[in-house]
Amino acid sequence: MDRWDRSSQLLISAAIGVSRTIGGLPLEHPLDTIRTRWQANPTSSSNSWQVAREIYVSKGFLGFYSGAIPNTTRRAVKQTYRWPMMLFFPQFYHDHVLSHRLQKQYPRLPKILTGLSIANFEILVINPLERLKVWLMTSPTRISLLEFFQRRSDTRDIIRELYRGTSAVFFRQNISWVTFLYTDELIKAKLRNYKQCQDLNHVDLFVAGMLVGLVNTGAMMPF
Repeated sequence: MDRWDRSSQLLISAAIGVSRTIGGLPLEHPLDTIRTRWQANPTSSSNSWQVAREIYVSKGFLGFYSGAIPNTTRRAVKQTYRWPMMLFFPQFYHDHVLSHRLQKQYPRLPKILTGLSIANFEILVINPLERLKVWLMTSPTRISLLEFFQRRSDTRDIIRELYRGTSAVFFRQNISWVTFLYTDELIKAKLRNYKQCQDLNHVDLFVAGMLVGLVNTGAMMPF
């Protein structure tokens, strides 16, 4: 029964994540396209309206949805695995990998290992989709996903292109995930200890989220 409940939690969290991605895409993707295009050419446009006009003139209305396929895939995959991994990995490391002595000495080590696992999974799987999305968004003319691969007949060339910039995000991803999960666990544990209560209310969770966000942002600023 416990195994079924655990599996149900993982499936439900994955389904909610995918639904959120699909539901928000029609509004969020055009804004993401404008932001990405502006960041790629910061000197050519003075404001977001001018960027939007340039996209419309060069690519038409569908230009705002350039890179929608890799972006949707990337976000759907992200939302499918993130919460299940955050629920599954700590328990997995706790039960099957780490010794009791090590866990007693470093009680938050499962969270650290979970952060490293998710971060490096994203580097291998998600970053190529992010690279493909940005390439399609910043292309001066509208281009299909098929054309991207047709222009690169060599498999090594495709892999090199998709993983370009991976070294730059390696430390960023690992520090971001480890800081987030470790700080989240630590602050919530301190709040429970302070209140002498295992159940945190909405205000407690809001305060914890704000503190985690500040710490994580501070850790990520150099990157």
